[in-house]
Amino acid sequence: MTKTSHYSNYQQQLYDEIKMLKEEYDLGYRRISYLIYEKGYRGVRNNQVLRNNDIHSIYKKGKIRENRINRDFDTIIDDVIVFENRF
Repeated sequence: MTKTSHYSNYQQQLYDEIKMLKEEYDLGYRRISYLIYEKGYRGVRNNQVLRNNDIHSIYKKGKIRENRINRDFDTIIDDVIVFENRF
C-alpha cells in the first residue's frame, strides 16, 4: 500500500479553497490571493501572504497531483502459462 496523501489537512483545505474559487467562480489568481488572505490563509512554510504566483503554483501542482492519484490503469494479462501439478 502506498501513501497517496502527503498533504497536511491545512494544505488540502487551502488547495480545495483555491480550486473552488478558480473553477466554480472563474476568478483570477490575484483576486484569489486577496480572498485567501481575507479568509486568514498564509503560506505553509513561512506563514507569509500568498501572492498570485503562489496561488497559481498551488493550483497547478494540486491538479497534477489529483490526476496522478485518480488515474486508472488498464489490466492486461499476456502470455499465461499453466503447469500441471503431478503430486
